[in-house]
Amino acid sequence: MTKKKKIMITIVSVILGIMVAAYIVTAVFFHNHFYSGTNINGINCTNMKVNEVKKELANQVQNYSLNIQKIDGSAETFTAGQLQLSFADNGEIDKIMENQNSWKWIVKAFQKKTYTLKIPINLSDEILSSTVDGLDFMQEENITLPQDAAVGDTDTGYTVTAEVIGNQPDRDKLLSALKDTILSGKSELNLDKAGCYVKPAVYQNDENLINRVNHLNQLVSANVTMNFGSGRVETVGPQLLKTWVAQDESGNDLIDPNQISAYVGQLASKYNTVKASRSFTTSNGSTVQLKGGDYGWKLDQEKTAQNLTDAINSGTQGEVEVVYANTARSRESNDIGNTYIELSIDQQTLWCYVDGKLLVSTPVVTGNISKGNDTPRGGVWKIKGKRTDYIMTGKINPATGQPSYRTHCDYWIPYSEDFTIGIHDLASRAEYGGDIYKTNGSHGCVNTPLSAVSQIFNVVSAGFPVIVY
Repeated sequence: MTKKKKIMITIVSVILGIMVAAYIVTAVFFHNHFYSGTNINGINCTNMKVNEVKKELANQVQNYSLNIQKIDGSAETFTAGQLQLSFADNGEIDKIMENQNSWKWIVKAFQKKTYTLKIPINLSDEILSSTVDGLDFMQEENITLPQDAAVGDTDTGYTVTAEVIGNQPDRDKLLSALKDTILSGKSELNLDKAGCYVKPAVYQNDENLINRVNHLNQLVSANVTMNFGSGRVETVGPQLLKTWVAQDESGNDLIDPNQISAYVGQLASKYNTVKASRSFTTSNGSTVQLKGGDYGWKLDQEKTAQNLTDAINSGTQGEVEVVYANTARSRESNDIGNTYIELSIDQQTLWCYVDGKLLVSTPVVTGNISKGNDTPRGGVWKIKGKRTDYIMTGKINPATGQPSYRTHCDYWIPYSEDFTIGIHDLASRAEYGGDIYKTNGSHGCVNTPLSAVSQIFNVVSAGFPVIVY
């Protein structure tokens, strides 16, 4: 081997040695330094050691802030200092370094590597809770509670009342959303979008709510009148019907039938005149109070209630027929009118008026007081009919099984409720009036001269009022 060749070998060996040494030194350097172009969470980590990168990440945690958007558009900001956040080393940076493989530096040293890690953060639940609880929007006086959309009233029916969104935080959801956002390193949180508020359960576009309002408006849509004569009219319309709305056992809205019945009962108390107290001006000009008898108006409450129910259910706009179990001659407030029979027991006188004109004025004999057969007084009765050539019979005698009496009359005009007392002639009686009734009176009927009773018979009919006082 020539000297020149030896020199060349020596030179090559030295160069190779230097290169190997340089490679080894570089590999040793990258054993604890990051390659050029390494980026972790936005940090340029070129030639940085693991602890240096961790320090930068810790600085990121300390500089962290979270902006939260509230439902009213305003904002709150949380800082790392408020929440006492700190970096929690979970070994991820070490793993990146371990996986770097420094002996391959010559291949990898100039390849860009970007890592986005979830920065481990120490967050105290207790501190987060106390911080949140101290915020203004968590204080009771600053909270507007949500309200469901509901059925609302109008003058003529019902409407949908819109919901109130309010601003009541859902504390559990708020704390959970804040924790997730902070631990993920995000800097913005919209509380409404994150579902951190208590919301109404029912909104104004709720189909069930709209259907209910429509049904309620149908229930109260009727507007009917009930005519009681002499300008006395009762109206059942939406405002009253609304007070009758109830719910059945299944929760369905309806008009309470008990309310309808009760209302008709009130009308009966107001307009029934049977046995109602009446002021009556007698033929002699005095005023008497009349309360007994069966004459007057009396509602058939069951049938009237049914008519009203049917009208309500069909949404009727108009008049409802009032049904009566008993009627009078006049529909005026004075239902006796000006055609009637008047009988004064004390004066033993009977008058008969037709269209306000006196037809008959006659003495009579009423029930025998001494025998307890007093003719009932203090009321208004109605004539039940009339008969001619009639046999009046008394009560059955238990001993004989026969009527206590049988008496013929030419004209029989019964007016008591049991048909036992009436106005009639009596062939055996020659005198009338005075005090005859006290000791020689009738069995309770009104004995009337034939000439008078015949005139009365010709003008009266069933329902004709008989006033006795």
